[in-house]
Amino acid sequence: VVKMGISLGMKAKVLTRKPRTETLFLDFFDGQTVNFEITSTTNQEDFFKEVDFLSINTPKSDGYIIDTPQFEMMKDGVFIVNTARGGVLNEVTLLQFIDSGKIAGAALDVFENEPTPELPLLMNPNLSLSPHLGGNTVDAQEKIGAELAAQIIDIKNKL
Repeated sequence: VVKMGISLGMKAKVLTRKPRTETLFLDFFDGQTVNFEITSTTNQEDFFKEVDFLSINTPKSDGYIIDTPQFEMMKDGVFIVNTARGGVLNEVTLLQFIDSGKIAGAALDVFENEPTPELPLLMNPNLSLSPHLGGNTVDAQEKIGAELAAQIIDIKNKL
């Protein structure tokens, strides 16, 4: 996600629980490579007050990682994308902040209540929704296929 943002000319920032630094390599069609060193921050307030576009990319967590306190830290007009996990973002609160104008809009690929998200989410014109397609990549499909094949072999061997 950071590579895509940088490629589009965005200033990328990363918020993590523990700070770390990584070097990203962008390879171009003409053989050039550009390296970017990205250092994450743990300071939520500084992070949220500066972002225009927030992409949530996190493993499953206990409880919300984005709720009223985090929404209040954000600058007005922010856009949010959640392709990580349902339940990491408080959807009811998200709608309240969209209605107030604080949040400009959001794109959600995952929902707290899958496969039947709440009706207000489905009806909000400031939301772009997709049916949990984030894991629908070639790599993910190959992994799923291999796991299913192993399960079928296990079942066959038990018969």
